[in-house]
Amino acid sequence: MRYVSVMDEKLLNQLALVCSEAGALLLDFRRTGVVPTSKAGMELLTEADTASEELLCRTLGGVMPGVPFVGEEGFSGPLPDPPFWIADPLDGTNNFAFDFPFFCVSAAFVDESGPRFCCTFDPVRTESFTAIRGEGAFLNGRRIRCLEVSSLSDALMATGFPYNRTPGSINTDLGVLEHFLGFARGIRRSGSAALDLAYTACGRLGAYWEKTLRPWDMAAGALLVREAGGIVGAYEGGDWNLSSGGMCASAPRLWAALREGIEKGRQKDAPFRT
Repeated sequence: MRYVSVMDEKLLNQLALVCSEAGALLLDFRRTGVVPTSKAGMELLTEADTASEELLCRTLGGVMPGVPFVGEEGFSGPLPDPPFWIADPLDGTNNFAFDFPFFCVSAAFVDESGPRFCCTFDPVRTESFTAIRGEGAFLNGRRIRCLEVSSLSDALMATGFPYNRTPGSINTDLGVLEHFLGFARGIRRSGSAALDLAYTACGRLGAYWEKTLRPWDMAAGALLVREAGGIVGAYEGGDWNLSSGGMCASAPRLWAALREGIEKGRQKDAPFRT
């Protein structure tokens, strides 16, 4: 499937509307309260996750009948051949479950070349981050760009920690954190990879890295950062794609320092122990 830019824009507008509807659904659950259950490791699941995913799957299925839908809660197995939709119906579930107001809905359409258009919607702040490949990135319709600084000391950075951590595997990714603590203006751990990437795209953050992620965590954010003029790569090094186990992203002038810090910090990391 190939679409001209006009069709991409129409489909993106439909995607953004669906994400805003899913976001409104999350706020309804937030007002009435949720009962979280354990999912895996330190990760939680709520009825809001599944309700949001059902809405996304049903509505996007109507937008493009026959195109597969990959969602965090209902999908297992390898990714299908493109084209397909991919979505995180509630990124930041642990935050949501504790009424910590930092979570979002994030979705993208993927073709043979990767994410083609996307939306990350923050219902708490009513912020819609959108992008079309080759057309730029936007926040509520206003074009956004990555931060224009050349030193980590002039930027905030963000990261996340794996949910499968145990008392015996705490130091699986702390070497990189330790390195950047000596260089960055500040480091944040928000609990939502999709919002961290959106914030990197709009310049609130200068760089982001995380060792362990899943495709729906990264799809929309990777496109946002690239279309905002930033650089995206796999955490382990090399080009990023949806099969990468982790990722890093930054403003262009911070990329060399980001990669150097990851490589130096990884030398201090302990092997993972279950």
